Amino acid sequence: MPAPIRTRPYRELLTPSLHRRFTQAAGVSLLLCYIESILIGDNWSLIWSWFPLGKAGIRTLLLFLCPLLVFVLRVALLHFGSRSTVSPFQTLRRYLVAKDVFEALFCYILSAWIFTQIYIWSVPDSANLSWIIQGRSWERQRLNERPIYLRSHYLMLGLLQTVLHLYFDYDKIQRSLNQMGLGFSPKDLPNTAVKPVEQFKSQLPNIARQLGIISVSASLIGPFIYSFTVRNLAWRTSLFWARFFRYDIPHATELSILPPYHYSLIFRSAVSGFLLLSLWRLSNLAFDIYVAQEPLKRGQPISQDTRDPNGLLINGLQSTKSLVKTFAYWELAQISEKFSDRRVLIFRDIDRAGGSTWGQISSACLQTIQGVNARINSYGQPSRQQQAQSRPQEVQSLPRIGTPLKEGQVMMNPPPPSSRREMVEKKVGSFAKSIGNNPPSSNGNPLSPKTQQYLEAARNKLLTPEQQQAITPAHVQSQFNTYMTRFLQSWFGQPFRQTFARRVQSIVFGQPYSELTLIVDAVESLTNLATASIKEDAYGKVAKDIPLIIRTFILTNQAMERFTATLPVHWTDVHFSEDQRQAEDVLIVLSALRNGLQKLVQTFGGFSAELGIEVKDLRVAKAIAGMGDK
Repeated sequence: MPAPIRTRPYRELLTPSLHRRFTQAAGVSLLLCYIESILIGDNWSLIWSWFPLGKAGIRTLLLFLCPLLVFVLRVALLHFGSRSTVSPFQTLRRYLVAKDVFEALFCYILSAWIFTQIYIWSVPDSANLSWIIQGRSWERQRLNERPIYLRSHYLMLGLLQTVLHLYFDYDKIQRSLNQMGLGFSPKDLPNTAVKPVEQFKSQLPNIARQLGIISVSASLIGPFIYSFTVRNLAWRTSLFWARFFRYDIPHATELSILPPYHYSLIFRSAVSGFLLLSLWRLSNLAFDIYVAQEPLKRGQPISQDTRDPNGLLINGLQSTKSLVKTFAYWELAQISEKFSDRRVLIFRDIDRAGGSTWGQISSACLQTIQGVNARINSYGQPSRQQQAQSRPQEVQSLPRIGTPLKEGQVMMNPPPPSSRREMVEKKVGSFAKSIGNNPPSSNGNPLSPKTQQYLEAARNKLLTPEQQQAITPAHVQSQFNTYMTRFLQSWFGQPFRQTFARRVQSIVFGQPYSELTLIVDAVESLTNLATASIKEDAYGKVAKDIPLIIRTFILTNQAMERFTATLPVHWTDVHFSEDQRQAEDVLIVLSALRNGLQKLVQTFGGFSAELGIEVKDLRVAKAIAGMGDK
């Protein structure tokens, strides 16, 4: 008996594929570094200015450390799907002290510092960017503030790039809608049907315009920020390191009154800042374009050339790692749509541990789709921790602190107290009885009627009727609501608005990142495999699961429509209108479900009785798909 084939983990197959994409993106960044190394060089010889084995090549390799840090950051924080938060403020609270922030800040600040050193080393002496000003023979060495400002300027650009990276979530790999089988794609999303070179050409003009605006604005605003914030600190730090390296600088060296804001330095900061921002932005763009390519190798699925392609794919679908699972579903969607030989291999593989290949694939896809229903049904329900806290706990009796009850003739007057303790007990008991014999008024006010009359008279004497009306709880609450609404409608209140679309996304598509692509790929894969099985499934294994697939599509569609129609609007969503209940991500899934039901009904509607499809399910499926009584 031959030994069973060992199924490799899907991540072992995915890692080389990601390495190839990483290498392609790195090649683009290396070419950009070579171009910039020529531009910042001090030797404009016809040959040596560009010759790779000279200074240009050395500068290129050193400059490549800047985008390399960006790639390391992107690999560490790579994810598919948008952040599932209900407001920008919640996003800030969740990620403000997360390690992602510190990793991004470290990578960009270090990258900016490396670029600074390479740039200052590369420019000619006429730029006056040397660390020390030698002066004449009778003068002592002085610290040059021009490179100090330039270093500070680059570090501020690194801080700005960190903010942009986190705010716009550069770590998200966004797939276009046409990649998910929906036939259309927004302009700002990558499209793998277009070659990477064409994508670069289409986006370069817009990126160049944006980076030009940022670099010029930073060069004009930077001097003010430098003067009022970091100038003294940067000067003292540079002075410390200059003395550390044994430069003969007097201890009484002080900052000059006028900062070194010569027009040549401002122009140089704008141009070099543009080059640094270009390295960062185009490296991120190259990473996005190549990683977002379809999971194919030489035009075939990446699992095609393995000993057990079906087992590898099943392992990826059942993975707990989000990245591995996303690529596995993506590959399954590609197989179900384009590769008939792999579909036939899936249908014929019925003798496998854990069930047939189709059974395990359909089970994984249905579980992903049913996760939408589960999240909707669990919304508003108490969590396990809250349920555990709400359970009644055994009340521990308090220790006895008073004297035990008397026994015998309890109706007789007690004897007079004979000790200090008995006297205290008697006085406390008398006070408690007096309180109990004089309860508060029926309206719950602890003040006596006479006291209330005095207070009412004082109020009427000191306050006018309008002033009394202004301090009523109802009026104060109304004023507070008015001011809060104005604040939320303003630009400053935008981070605190919990919009309807974001709330739906965070509830329906999971945490911490949206599972939109997984759900759409699962729907498309089941639909395409089921419709293709009528010709390619020789054993008829798929037919028995058609009723379950149709019912799952129907229940998911109904649950999402019902949830979006009945979900209350949050009070901070001041710009909400009823037409906004159709959230974009919800419409994407609903469109995939309707297309799937339409194809399934067209393919299997004529065999509903033989397949066991209930008449009610068939009628509802036709209504959802917009087929009427066809």
